[in-house]
Amino acid sequence: MTTSLRLTLQALNILESELEIIRNMKYEDIGIKDGYPRGKLERKKYISLGNLNFVVSYYIRNIDDPFDGTVTSTPQDLAPADYKLVELEIECLNCGVKFKPQKLTTLVAPKNLEVTTNNGSLFIKAINSKGEPIPQAKVIVLNKQINPPILIEDYTNNDGILPLIDIPTGTNAYEITINKDGYSTEKTYTPGDPENPNPLNPHATVKEQTLTVVTLAIDKLSNLRINTKDKFCRPIGNINLRVSGTKLIGKNPDVIKFSTTTSTNIDGTKFLQNIEWDEYNFSILSNGYILRGSNPIWPLVVLPSTTKDVDLILIPKETTSSNLLIEVIDSNRLPIKFASVTLSSGNYSSTLITNTEEYYENNWLENYSQKSENIEIDSNGYIKLKYLTDGYPTNTQEWLISNTIDFGSRTDLLKINWDGDEASQTDIKLQIAVNNDNSTWNFIGPDGTSNSYFEEKEISSLSLFTNFRYLRYKVYLQTFDPQQTPIFKYINFQFSSDCLPPGQVLFKNLNIATYQLKVEKEGYQTFLSNIDLLESFKQIIVNLSPQ
Repeated sequence: MTTSLRLTLQALNILESELEIIRNMKYEDIGIKDGYPRGKLERKKYISLGNLNFVVSYYIRNIDDPFDGTVTSTPQDLAPADYKLVELEIECLNCGVKFKPQKLTTLVAPKNLEVTTNNGSLFIKAINSKGEPIPQAKVIVLNKQINPPILIEDYTNNDGILPLIDIPTGTNAYEITINKDGYSTEKTYTPGDPENPNPLNPHATVKEQTLTVVTLAIDKLSNLRINTKDKFCRPIGNINLRVSGTKLIGKNPDVIKFSTTTSTNIDGTKFLQNIEWDEYNFSILSNGYILRGSNPIWPLVVLPSTTKDVDLILIPKETTSSNLLIEVIDSNRLPIKFASVTLSSGNYSSTLITNTEEYYENNWLENYSQKSENIEIDSNGYIKLKYLTDGYPTNTQEWLISNTIDFGSRTDLLKINWDGDEASQTDIKLQIAVNNDNSTWNFIGPDGTSNSYFEEKEISSLSLFTNFRYLRYKVYLQTFDPQQTPIFKYINFQFSSDCLPPGQVLFKNLNIATYQLKVEKEGYQTFLSNIDLLESFKQIIVNLSPQ
């Protein structure tokens, strides 16, 4: 005989002995001390057999037999406690080998006829996020309104229900908590509590000869990995933030079930374990940054039994003014790319495009890769020709190559704007080089060859520059007048990349005021609304309807 089998037989012998003791007890004594049905049995009993230690757990339940009707039938059974179910479970505390807990169950009936009482019944249902029943969920029920208090610790059946038959009545008397290993926890709350005066799940009320059903939802726990980054996917570490769910445990006022403050590590990551399924929002608490958006979109949906990643895209906070973050989505809650978002108030008007961002440079002091001999950087940081003994060099094309711009991920170039001073007989030209290896630099112009140049100050035909990560630009300066030099002052790139928060725009440095919001996208109805901006940071979701 194996060790495991011998231990199982010993455990079953203990359970048989305990059941025999219970069969010889008075019917009214078969119950749990301070539990319900009340009785003389302890919740747990510790038994030693030689050098082995066991613990026996007792579960006693009133059973409503359908032979004479039930609390849910018509007509209703007014004496539903027909008999008692006794279930014993034994575990070994020091067996040293794998031991499967054993159970024995028996029914105990009263000798006399059942009696109608002034009690009621309480059915507790455990469901998951899909509304499906959860069997073997642990249920703790406490009634402190009677003396001595009732404490019931039991488990739901295969239908996800714990039926409590023929229990004392009371208004908001029964405090209920449901959980299960690896699952979230749900419970009822005290009405009138200052922290949650109007709970959505108040403590259960049981009325005389009435059935009360309480349904609580739990599901498997999940994990959330939060990454704080800039618009080029570079990590930003040590960011303080608040993570808040959207599930409510109370209304008027709204009370959120989950909210916590935390911070990312030096690498810009925070791993939250064992959170429940919910939709989560994020607030940046570090003074030097504001939230540019998130990827995926907010609120972030976390499903049961998953590990979810979210990138919070941050930008430096420039002033103490207000900021408005707008997310544009469709009816399927998908972000809408390249939607035009216009915000206006009085003399202020600004238009931003979703899924786009800008990169701006206007100072090349110690900020370039290479340059020809006759290029210099003036005191403003601008690019110009070097003045030689007898004037500026003529009839030669001087140049400067920028440092590498790392966009952090797959990028498409949408528009280039640049400006400078081009006096008579001077010229400024551009070429662009992109790649994904940060080493192969082929500078080209609008026809895709090194023999052409971009000369317009606004360039939008950029289909050659897609699906890249790294970019450099080459500025060419030329003069035919030795007393004149062109001056290159700034360049601005508008781009779209996988690092940017989808369907979102951020209006920065706004005044407290009422703004008119207009959102447009081909194929959708135009969205118009007034926005009262009263706080330092506000988030708004705009749902566009198809035409």
